[in-house]
Amino acid sequence: MNLPVLNNKERIIIGTQYKENSFEARKQGAALINHNISKIIKKNIFDKKDKVLIYCWRGGLRSLSLYLVLKQIGFDVEILEGGYKSYRKYVVNFFEDTIEHFNFNQVKGVTGVGKTLFLKNLEKSAQVLDLEGIANHKGSILGDIPKVQQPNQKMFETKLFEKLETFNRKKKIWVESESIKIGKLNIPSKLWKKMDEGISIKLISTVDERVKFILKDYKYFTKEPALMQNAMMVLKKIIKKEDYKKIEQNLENKNYSSFVECLINHHYDKAYKKTRSEIDDSNDNIIHIDKINSKKFLEIIKNNKIFT
Repeated sequence: MNLPVLNNKERIIIGTQYKENSFEARKQGAALINHNISKIIKKNIFDKKDKVLIYCWRGGLRSLSLYLVLKQIGFDVEILEGGYKSYRKYVVNFFEDTIEHFNFNQVKGVTGVGKTLFLKNLEKSAQVLDLEGIANHKGSILGDIPKVQQPNQKMFETKLFEKLETFNRKKKIWVESESIKIGKLNIPSKLWKKMDEGISIKLISTVDERVKFILKDYKYFTKEPALMQNAMMVLKKIIKKEDYKKIEQNLENKNYSSFVECLINHHYDKAYKKTRSEIDDSNDNIIHIDKINSKKFLEIIKNNKIFT
């Protein structure tokens, strides 16, 4: 919750006055802070059983003021030493240094083979870091999720950090093989490099199965074809004119199975051949899938020692 004990306008006034007369600025600032804290308390935002953490940018007087008042009232309250700036530094250092102590394994495969669904089922028995779930993006040209915004880069890293902190570092952590970018967000570079050091499994299925799965997984596009407009604009710039025309015609005619098959043949399987997820590697453990669904994935996970 954002509970400003000084709003932006008040901060400017006090900051300007501080340069001229620090004592008077502190006095006026204290009056404003007490007035604003009074309004916060009257809103009855906190319950006595709540655990409250107070912080500001650098952990200075603003957060300390609210902390002291809430503490005196009897709330279970702590203050974040050094503020958000200190916390942010801790997260950055985590992805620079601590990440080296984690062990990652990857699930690879072409678009539409069900990597994310596979990981959701694997999560029932293993540690899984769902990068796309945390990024609120499906990681492809159709990856934008309707009415769902991606977090900003700092929030993305915070959520990754929080999830990783819940894991046992000595045990395997499974991730989907990704490009370093997921939508508008970047996977922290050392995490991304570390992901490629462990075991890799590669899921393989038929184009027909992939088409059926994509139509189910991205069903909102068939219900609201207008959502495709941005993706089509991007697609037009990166594939051959004749290939784009086939894709566009199938979309206009609502031939969605043919539309997806054209996307696979003329874009996904061509453009992504050199990506980490789809590149051929002799060390990959190949798993052939005749049906892309949870039942089949759970069966594979149960019967394959690589997941134990």
